[in-house]
Amino acid sequence: MRSVARLRDEWRLSAITLGAPATPLLVLFGLNAVDELDRTAFAVLLPDIRDHFGLTDAQALSMVALTTVAVIFIEIPLSFYCDRHNRVRIATVGAAVWAAFSVGTGLAVSVLMLVLMRIGAGGGRAVVNPTHSSLLSDYYEPAARVKVFAAHRQANSVGQVLGPLLAGLLAHAFGWRVPFFVFAVPTAIFVVLALRLREPVRGAHERRAAGADDAEAAAEDAHETAWATMRTLGRVRTVRRIWTAVPFLGIALFGVPNLLSLLYEDVFDVDSAGRGVIAAGIEPLQIIGVFVAMPVVARIAATRPEFLLRFVAVVGVADGVLLVILANAPQLWMAIAVHALLAASIGTLAPAFFALVSLVAPPRVRSAAFSTMAVFAIPGIAVFLPVIGFVSDQVGIQASMLVMVPVSLAAGFFLRSASRFVADDVAAVRAESLARVLGDPA
Repeated sequence: MRSVARLRDEWRLSAITLGAPATPLLVLFGLNAVDELDRTAFAVLLPDIRDHFGLTDAQALSMVALTTVAVIFIEIPLSFYCDRHNRVRIATVGAAVWAAFSVGTGLAVSVLMLVLMRIGAGGGRAVVNPTHSSLLSDYYEPAARVKVFAAHRQANSVGQVLGPLLAGLLAHAFGWRVPFFVFAVPTAIFVVLALRLREPVRGAHERRAAGADDAEAAAEDAHETAWATMRTLGRVRTVRRIWTAVPFLGIALFGVPNLLSLLYEDVFDVDSAGRGVIAAGIEPLQIIGVFVAMPVVARIAATRPEFLLRFVAVVGVADGVLLVILANAPQLWMAIAVHALLAASIGTLAPAFFALVSLVAPPRVRSAAFSTMAVFAIPGIAVFLPVIGFVSDQVGIQASMLVMVPVSLAAGFFLRSASRFVADDVAAVRAESLARVLGDPA
């Protein structure tokens, strides 16, 4: 009981934010949760949508790859815009856009219209990464960020519990279109709540950590052009190594939900309601994994920030191996058991990764730092997903997922190799940010 009480104390709002106001975290948590409803609904209902439009596995996964890559190309210029303009306003408008296109998905009458609606919905959701991550970095001090990002990412788990469950049950009762109409409603509610948030000063916490007084901390760093932003990020050695790893990491992060839906449908003959129940039942284990692991990670990272990258590397490799074991499980209960282990570990990746990026990326280009990672995921998404779909059509989804082993090993190697640069990059970001507001950008 003592350990449960200690864990509860670790996750009190004041302990998460270290005394800073919790309202921004709560509102962004809500927006992050409702954006998962549409996304997870499409992943769970992909077999139904595939059958409705007469697609093969390769065509269905190619559609997922196409829409994902298109959204990345929307997110990148959007992230540069976010580094120069009001992020709260952009986040609010984006949420309204994805709600509208979610309704459009339910109205789609052709594959072309469906693809356009998914691109539109994804384009609206593209604001989440550059705006939410950057805003949280500026609302909360560095020591709070591991748990702040962990709490924020639990919204994904909440959405991934409610989204598949509700989508599967609604689709089973009323058809696959209805969930996309229903899920636009809670998004509209959080859009209204987000209108009350205020824009924080970029980089104030970094400048305080470098010894700035209140006036110097409040003097926001000058903005940069898109080209200068990429040069600034390219000078950060940790960022460069992460860019190298992301093509391999991207296939796991973007493709896994769709692959698992096809696995449950094609191998174990699980219908939409069953897939929704499985996904919803497993997600709480992801929450438990984060609640147990991240306080420990946060304590270690407070003095050794490079631990964040080592942690991500090890967990990423383990998750790739678990995915292949899951794909080749001979019975449904075994697949669900391995899926549960995968969920418990995979949920810890994003908070550690996002906290790390918030520490090594200069505040004036932080929105772009969170989003440009996705550019380097394009080769993995554009090549591996269609290849997995093609192999699945030829020899089955189980055999096709063996490609995850070398992919996950490559991602872990590159991430682990970047950890030796982290401490120096964190110190450089703080010193440079203060120097720039004092008029000495060198």
